[in-house]
Amino acid sequence: MYEILQSGMKVWEKDAIETRRLQLALNYLEIAPVQHTGNQWVKDDKGNRTISNMVYKMICSITENTRWNLWSSNALNKRWHVEWQVIFNTPKPHHYIVIAGKERKYSDQYDAENYLNGRIRAFAKYFQEISPPVPKEYEYAFSESGRLLPGYHVEGEEPKQDKDSVLGKLSEAKSQQKATPANPSKKKTEPEI
Repeated sequence: MYEILQSGMKVWEKDAIETRRLQLALNYLEIAPVQHTGNQWVKDDKGNRTISNMVYKMICSITENTRWNLWSSNALNKRWHVEWQVIFNTPKPHHYIVIAGKERKYSDQYDAENYLNGRIRAFAKYFQEISPPVPKEYEYAFSESGRLLPGYHVEGEEPKQDKDSVLGKLSEAKSQQKATPANPSKKKTEPEI
């Protein structure tokens, strides 16, 4: 009886390993590509400006806060609230990793805009290519089941070339078809009289 149970357990273990492998493959395939602006600034309806690529995202805003000050000769007290943040633009919904960010208040709009423009220039190096390398210590945020997601490569490593895909083979076949000259068409000629 023990041997019968052991042989059944071995079959079950093999099936369980294969099932788990398929589950991990499905998890890998179900992750949608990350949404990004292609290193272009986009402004939303709330006034937030965003620039992003496959790895990084910067969100910034300047809002005007007007307050009444009854104790001052100037009844209106205007202040500008500057907020910016640089995060990893991960394809996983629950990975929110902040690289840098700050909130500041200014009494002068010119100073607020200068500060924000300085922050934008300081982090411009992250937004020069669509798929910059992922820092090694944050590789886990761009991986699923221990494998780096398609389109990403780690800092200091060569980008891995994907194996021939069906689409790649189809495009190669089309390019070869275009490269070969077409057979000359046979035109009907009128008989001579």
